Amino acid sequence: MAQATCRARRARPAHVRPDRIRRGAALVRTVAALAGALALAACAGGPANRGSVTAEQFYQSAYSKLDELYLEPVDMRRLVVDGLVHAGVVVPDLTVTVQPGGGAVTLAVGRRAPRTFALPTGHDAASWAHLAALTTDWTVAQGADASPGDQTRETLFRAMMEGGTADLDPYSRYSVPAAARTERSRREGYVGIGVTLEETPRGFRIIAVAPGSPASAAGLWVGDVITAVGGVPVDAAGGGGPAMTVEAMMDRLSGPEGTGVPVRVARAGGMVTVLISRQRIILPTVMAERAGAVGVLHVSRFNAGTADAVGFAVARLRETDSKDSPLAGWILDLRGNTGGLVDQAVAVADLFITSGPILNTVGRHPDSVQHYDATPGDILDGAPLVVLADGQTASAAEIVLGALVDSGRALDVGTTSFGKGVVQTVAPLPNGGELFITWSRILTPAGRMFDHHGLAPALCTAGLTDAAAILAPLRAQPRPPGTPAACPAERNRPAPVDLTVAETLLTSPPLLRRAQLAGQTLLADRPAASGASP
Repeated sequence: MAQATCRARRARPAHVRPDRIRRGAALVRTVAALAGALALAACAGGPANRGSVTAEQFYQSAYSKLDELYLEPVDMRRLVVDGLVHAGVVVPDLTVTVQPGGGAVTLAVGRRAPRTFALPTGHDAASWAHLAALTTDWTVAQGADASPGDQTRETLFRAMMEGGTADLDPYSRYSVPAAARTERSRREGYVGIGVTLEETPRGFRIIAVAPGSPASAAGLWVGDVITAVGGVPVDAAGGGGPAMTVEAMMDRLSGPEGTGVPVRVARAGGMVTVLISRQRIILPTVMAERAGAVGVLHVSRFNAGTADAVGFAVARLRETDSKDSPLAGWILDLRGNTGGLVDQAVAVADLFITSGPILNTVGRHPDSVQHYDATPGDILDGAPLVVLADGQTASAAEIVLGALVDSGRALDVGTTSFGKGVVQTVAPLPNGGELFITWSRILTPAGRMFDHHGLAPALCTAGLTDAAAILAPLRAQPRPPGTPAACPAERNRPAPVDLTVAETLLTSPPLLRRAQLAGQTLLADRPAASGASP
């Protein structure tokens, strides 16, 4: 079955075998493409050589995993037929026609003679995978004189998967090999030098250098243009733009951890060649700052290093605490955080919660049923905590939000969250691609399901930009009502407003207590989903 990447870092699993916890799910966010930029990262231990993958191997792997792991039983006929129809729309010169009665499908490439394929009559995933392989191999053979076979095959793989998974849910999807490699690096880290590049006529220009990375230690700067890697020029022809492909650049910059790679760069002072030691790099996800008497933790997403980074940031800010300048409380800013790894979300929540449940998940596959409890200890030693959320706070971030609020550990301020209350497991495919398969639903410790509607805050700031106006009802009433049902899930709110509200609450204990009472009223008025708890 698919390899799972949800393993609790600190949280204790209850009523679930440890090996099952290690095989849990990874909740990943949709990765937006960087405009014009290529994040050149390599991930160790990637899938096998995709050049030897046959269509039969690809489809047998993909369809069997969907059949086994998806949240609900999969209609294999619909999955494959819709994939074929989609291929007929997006693949040049390919026409796909489902015959009357639905017992066969006819394919034609350009003006060549068409071929009709009988459709399997049962649900068996292997039979449908075999049909998909037959149609792919036939289509590739028909167009062999027009385009390379591997290229056509990969195009068909993508079309078939995209057309089929579109019927499942908004989050189940296929990731092509190049995109899968980048997404793995963002989730798990990668072995490389720590630069983000964009292609230019002269070479690959550095547009970002990861703090503390080998590239930073070697003195590479933003604006440097890489002209050669490992002694091989990126433009072997001597002009006209990079001749080295993105894949070739990635392969040369990556390699075994601890090994060196010579990199030549052009900068204003001339050419410089540096030997850089490849290291495992986990992209930063946490930024910490002190705002007066409040410690602020901004968490942008959840990757393999997030929980450790939060712990480090708290320790660093607590070093600034003193009798003359004590910290009154903390803010965990999850605005704009669209998710990440479930195990890291659990571990971050567990940093602040001393006992009780953190997360429950329920699904069709036995391994999708998970329960996580907190372990003793609070990294803040009980100091007041406010969590900020907005309409982009999603999935793994909502796990943290729900756990902290339901446990009574934190007050939530902002707008209703995005509402992505399902978990995807990442299934590797033999061509180097990946399938993101929705396989479980999330329940907060109080049993709340929030898919599609999000988590409403105790103190709603939607539509408001004046911190004083937001806090006025709290100042006017000893026990204000909870957030009304209508608290829109706003995105891209002015950053200082919610921060100012949170800072004011944390530095005014009576005001904070009133907000907490309002939050308790809100939570009590929202019963758990009946029959949903595992």
